[in-house]
Amino acid sequence: MEPQTLRRRGGYGVRDVRPFSKEDMQAQLAEIMKNPQHVRINRHRFEQVAALIPASIASRWYDAFQAADEHYKQPLPLHLNDRDWLHYVLIEDSQGYFMWQRERDGTVIPVTMHVEGIKYVGGSAITACHVRAIRRGHNILNPGVIADFSMKDVEDHYRDEATGKITVQLLEGRLENFREIGRVLGDEFGGHFLNVLKRADGYLYREDGQGLVQLLVTMFPKSCGSWPMCATPNVVVLGLSNLRKSHRFAAEIDRLLAFKDLENIEAGADYYRPLFFLRVGVFEISDELKQKLRRRELIEPGSQMEQEYRAWTVQAVHDLAQYVGSWPEALPELADETHAQPFLRCRRCRVGISDEELPCSYRPVCKATHEDHELMDCGWPLVITSEY
Repeated sequence: MEPQTLRRRGGYGVRDVRPFSKEDMQAQLAEIMKNPQHVRINRHRFEQVAALIPASIASRWYDAFQAADEHYKQPLPLHLNDRDWLHYVLIEDSQGYFMWQRERDGTVIPVTMHVEGIKYVGGSAITACHVRAIRRGHNILNPGVIADFSMKDVEDHYRDEATGKITVQLLEGRLENFREIGRVLGDEFGGHFLNVLKRADGYLYREDGQGLVQLLVTMFPKSCGSWPMCATPNVVVLGLSNLRKSHRFAAEIDRLLAFKDLENIEAGADYYRPLFFLRVGVFEISDELKQKLRRRELIEPGSQMEQEYRAWTVQAVHDLAQYVGSWPEALPELADETHAQPFLRCRRCRVGISDEELPCSYRPVCKATHEDHELMDCGWPLVITSEY
């Protein structure tokens, strides 16, 4: 297949949806990283951090946060059939973006809300809203239902029960994602995500452009079209692969989830992983980027600055695999570790904090702790986008 140049989507606008290959994606990422202005990898610090990762992963330290407000990696209290589980993964991951909010005093915190009498912080709040809807008979797993969603449906879906308010951002984008998934599944795939998997036939990329990552980007450009990072499609693939390990699917579906080219998966380039890498010093960042992060200023979607920290995040996670195992087998644990660390620890950290108050595997080599205290003031990158 000849390489294609796709226009990148900023916010939730439309972009070209021509077929592309994994090589096209890699070429685009390489171009972004070729002459970096804002982000570079410090290989010496990378080696120091990488040496600590296996023991940290093995400790399963983040299990302690299942009972915290973050409800981190808490098992879902749902009992779904095979087809509905597949659809649930697509819905959750296509809504799993912009999970932060700015308070009146200018501080930035993870999205925080009360659902069914429980406080949730971060991504678990979005998940709790999906679970609440299903329990109450609002069938978000039915493409016909979400294809006809209204803004009121979305507002009710994300309403905080304690305050009656809605703190989740970009409701228009969330409505568009619900509608797109419902309509595309209904019009093109017989009303179910299983038929997308059947068309992909166990591949992420195919010469004819019908692999799962390719189909998600080209057929669902608003909800999954984050080019060239392909963040949402890769998160969907990882979610399905992980679900296959915990749920026993019928043989026909299990075959479709045993991806034949899983080595082509990449980590999701979100905003928490860059925070981890820059705090510990794996990322060396420009003064301009540092000041934006310290001041909690918005970064322009699609800018060179945004593209760089996302591309280097994909690269850094991939490079870490050799220290944990091999690619792609190491990705599930690496994805958890490199997300949990900044969300649960870096977000709470400060210069001089004790190990008793906040244990951390990486504190001995952390640049923000020992060398550049300004890095401790840095928050995660703030971008108004429906891509991550």
